[in-house]
Amino acid sequence: MSYSYFLGCVIPGRLPFLEASARNTFEKIGLKVGDQAKCSCCPDPTGAAQLDHETFLALGARNLCLFEESNKSILSLCSGCTESLKTVKHILDNDDEKKKEINLKLKVIGKAYKGSIDIKHFAEVLYENIEKIKQKVKKPLKDLKVAGHPGCHYLRPSEIINWDDPLNPKTLDELIEATGADPVEYSLKNDCCGNPVEKSDKDISLRMLENKLKSMKEAGTDCIACVCPACYQQFDFNQREVNKIYNTDYNFPVFYITELIALAIGMDTEKLGLNFHRIKVNDILKKIA
Repeated sequence: MSYSYFLGCVIPGRLPFLEASARNTFEKIGLKVGDQAKCSCCPDPTGAAQLDHETFLALGARNLCLFEESNKSILSLCSGCTESLKTVKHILDNDDEKKKEINLKLKVIGKAYKGSIDIKHFAEVLYENIEKIKQKVKKPLKDLKVAGHPGCHYLRPSEIINWDDPLNPKTLDELIEATGADPVEYSLKNDCCGNPVEKSDKDISLRMLENKLKSMKEAGTDCIACVCPACYQQFDFNQREVNKIYNTDYNFPVFYITELIALAIGMDTEKLGLNFHRIKVNDILKKIA
């Protein structure tokens, strides 16, 4: 299958170093992924879908049309974007009347949704190529205990995402293992990190984060691995705020799974932009050196 990136808004706008790690990782394992420069917001499943469902479908369908025109399936670097685009595809592919309504809207800009391409989360594509990753590992991340955080949109709604077990996810832990690191089992693994709640109630958001961090600490975690930019920001940006409020001392470096893979296959750390992490990763780099 031939892919192009759907970058979303958050990663290129606020976290371009995560994009760099993804591009470098896919290149190193031999997957050529194209670009689609004319996309809009996915749109955000927690925003536009709640305000105007027809607009949500039309915006998402327009994005899908762009990839259909280039005959490239979507490789999304964001869990929220994956859910949005998969939801739009699921609705339109299973409701002919709704598809006609949306295509009437798209006709104004000369487009029509056909349903001819697929949408995959980047970690799903990595998992499909896990043997290639293992073959490329030059510097196994031995003795590194990593708490994988799948997050909500990575797994749910399961009837639409439809690839990992939402109650007992395995894929992220297996990708962590592929780097030579040790995936940590912890009690709140499937809980939300609290990021979506922040706009409506920051106190609850930080309490949810503190609960997750406490669970990770009790399990002996060295660092955290994410597959979603919203989750990444919650863990990397807000640990210090949690420490101030709850008088704790959490200091877990946060990695995108592509950053851990890149380290394991021996990529130059300067190319990864690890210096842009708020929770500094120097101790982790020393441990795996």
